[in-house]
Amino acid sequence: MTILVTGATGAIGARLVRRLVAEGRTPRIASRHPSNLRDRWPELDAVELDVLRPTTIGPALAGVSAAYYLVHSMGP
Repeated sequence: MTILVTGATGAIGARLVRRLVAEGRTPRIASRHPSNLRDRWPELDAVELDVLRPTTIGPALAGVSAAYYLVHSMGP
């Protein structure tokens, strides 16, 4: 089962990722800036997802069974 966590750079998203990893899962993590995620969790699949750029949504969701949507907008 592939689980996507959006907003993984945020406080809640990061805690969720740590919890999922502690439970033995390997979530796909998403952010507008996936390089920040790769630095923190090099063992996970970090992908770009920017809800203001629809072309990034489909690839991030490919093969996903469940998603945590933890995105909030501070403006474009």
